[in-house]
Amino acid sequence: MKAEMERRLSTVLATDVVGYSALMQRSEEDTIVRLKRLRKIVRQQAERHGARIISWAGDGALAEFTSPVSAVRGAFELQRELAAPHNAQQIGLQLRIGIHLADVIADGEDLLGDGVNIASRIEAEAEPGGVLVSQTVFEQAKRGAQVRFKKLGPRQLKNIDDPVELYSVEGDLGIHSCMLAQETTLTQPTAQSQRDNGVVVVPFQNRSADAEQDYFADGFTEDLITELSRFKELFVISRNASFSLAKRDAPSEQVCKETGVRYSIEGGVRVFGARVRISASLIDGINKEQVWSEKYDCDVNDLFDVQDDMLAKIAAAVAGRVERQAEETARAKPTEDMAAYDCLKRGLHHHRMGGVTRDNAEEAMAWLEKALEKDPNFGRAQAWLACAVATRDEWLGVNDVDHYWSMGRRALELDSDDAEVHRIMGSLALYKEDFDSALYHFTRALEITPNHAYIVAHAGNVHNYMGDGETGLEFQRRAQELDPFLPEYCREVGVIAHYVLGNWEACYSAATAFPRITRRAAAYRAAAALHLDDDVRLKRATRRLATVDPEFDADGLLSVERFQEDWRNEKLKDDIYRVRALIHGNDLRAVV
Repeated sequence: MKAEMERRLSTVLATDVVGYSALMQRSEEDTIVRLKRLRKIVRQQAERHGARIISWAGDGALAEFTSPVSAVRGAFELQRELAAPHNAQQIGLQLRIGIHLADVIADGEDLLGDGVNIASRIEAEAEPGGVLVSQTVFEQAKRGAQVRFKKLGPRQLKNIDDPVELYSVEGDLGIHSCMLAQETTLTQPTAQSQRDNGVVVVPFQNRSADAEQDYFADGFTEDLITELSRFKELFVISRNASFSLAKRDAPSEQVCKETGVRYSIEGGVRVFGARVRISASLIDGINKEQVWSEKYDCDVNDLFDVQDDMLAKIAAAVAGRVERQAEETARAKPTEDMAAYDCLKRGLHHHRMGGVTRDNAEEAMAWLEKALEKDPNFGRAQAWLACAVATRDEWLGVNDVDHYWSMGRRALELDSDDAEVHRIMGSLALYKEDFDSALYHFTRALEITPNHAYIVAHAGNVHNYMGDGETGLEFQRRAQELDPFLPEYCREVGVIAHYVLGNWEACYSAATAFPRITRRAAAYRAAAALHLDDDVRLKRATRRLATVDPEFDADGLLSVERFQEDWRNEKLKDDIYRVRALIHGNDLRAVV
């Protein structure tokens, strides 16, 4: 028996039906029928997220997930599915869910130990229909689960000696106008040959003793990707793909193969005091050989000079055409004050988590404000501050787009040659329905940084909203080339383009292909299904939308999906209202 027992780190999820005893007293047979329906959905969600049901205990269940990310996402989607109108009517049961990551004892198929007990105690603290997670789960899932968390603080759990820090799952990440900063799920890249002028920058490792310096290594990597994207002769893989692949710790040749490029750039950064030590290598992923390597030991104030030297040598090795482009790609330093630059990078580190917790949103604002205190002329910091304020306001339920626009205009006055400033202004202009200004700013951003996948994709959406779906598709395909792991919020561009063109079959198929369909894509898929003369697919699409967004705020969707031509807005409104009638009326005949 002892030989079968082993210790392992496990993500444990515990569930319990709210008010089960009272329901059984009221009607045993009806409650049991409803419980069976609920268990079927729990089982389906567990399978979908690679989990194993350990046990069913009366009205509760215990499950083991392969990661905190899959557990949190699975729990959130389970609660959302149970809240969908058709399930709320047919099942009518609510769950509490608790999740904990801890060392457990595996005894055959069973799990034992304090980790399991804590998961159960966390579940007992959850609200009906809610999900609570421990600090250990939050730290592992905050970047990948794509949900918003609220910090509840330490709770003393029953029969658990030490207080446990708890977080509640509050909903999907908000989509603010300037930037979607969340991590994204990996999608399978399309098969492609390896471009001889292609480069992927593998995130530089933080080799400092202090883990707090992760932001500096990540920031250096992002800057390198952005500046390499300025060279028109280079094909540079996006930040999203680079950082996603880094999590898999794959060898250089595999990274190059999966991203469809020949070269990878790898290295490390070590910060000690006022000095920085950087090592970098350029690897030929086809021949599996090192093309170039360099070590830099410099004062932090000379960091931009180091970046310029690396850019020139990398571009010379890959493209061999640097002299011809020297004037074209020459850049001005974003700031002369390295302390301001450091504050910017710290601010962006928190901003990428600003949609996940309010604390991060406020911390991002504080660091960006410090950057501007140190350099009041730092245009990029001013632009990002507009984004950070928008993210913080989203937590407060505030939407002051005129204020964000004013902040963006100030950034443009400070630096009109920064691609990030123009990208942010383009997003704000689109939100204001100033389509011509949006097109101008995204076009200008692409003139400065032509190989930025995020900018390419969102420029495509500007064309969509201006009624040019063909160009929207062209830009989306270009973004897909730059980022083989293109995130959902960029892939939506293709779905919208097909809707604009009236390609109903293609619109439906493009949205269906999402590994995890978004609310927007699900809405457009349902709208397209109205025109397919296929009741089965229409019902499937609307039921899926109801699962993704049980409340389905049609007017909220229409307030952000705005086209330049009024007739397109009226058409979308008509389609979305017909979809809403089907969802809330639960009657296919109401909309066909």
